[in-house]
Amino acid sequence: MNRILKYIISERLPIAFIVLYCGGLALYISPLTRDLFILVTPYTLVLVAAAIFSHHKEWNIKTVAVFVSIFVLSFMMEMIGVATGKLFGSYTYGRGLGVKIADVPIVIGLNWVFLVYASNSIVSKYTSSNSLIVIGAATLMVVYDVLLEKVAPLMEMWQFVENDPPLLNYVVWFLMALFFNALIQYFRINTQNSPARWLFCIQFGFFMIIVMHNIYI
Repeated sequence: MNRILKYIISERLPIAFIVLYCGGLALYISPLTRDLFILVTPYTLVLVAAAIFSHHKEWNIKTVAVFVSIFVLSFMMEMIGVATGKLFGSYTYGRGLGVKIADVPIVIGLNWVFLVYASNSIVSKYTSSNSLIVIGAATLMVVYDVLLEKVAPLMEMWQFVENDPPLLNYVVWFLMALFFNALIQYFRINTQNSPARWLFCIQFGFFMIIVMHNIYI
């Protein structure tokens, strides 16, 4: 037990995230508070992203430029995707991610920045090879997206016209993730951020519980 406790402390596990997401689960599971859960979801994403990036070690113009580029480019891709249905398949955003511009929630760009940053942080913890980091982080993001696509309609985030996303969705996700992670590596952005890695895993577990809840309960 002591070894586990020391490991948790050494990794600076953000206990607050676990408490926050447990609270989110409670709100989601109860039909009486489901609407409240939907209402607070975008604000929660902004809050945890702010907490994560407050732990970023090297803030400078280069870092800001890369993060803003990922935000803007991903948001533009989402706008094109929603308008044409030719990038990810035909889908529409619901009310679960808050305020929209051109039918795309503003927070979706922030979510792309977080996912690229966190997946890069996870893989770069175990290897220093640029190519392995880029490919590994992009693959990790696709794995995350496979689960996210199951939970998105349940949380009223988005919904594909044919329920399940087409293969094209995952191909474009992978290519975008490759490009964004290549940007991170090319400009040598330091993604070593333990809370970011933990939050990525906590969110993954959170989504799994929601999917299982809807299957078995």
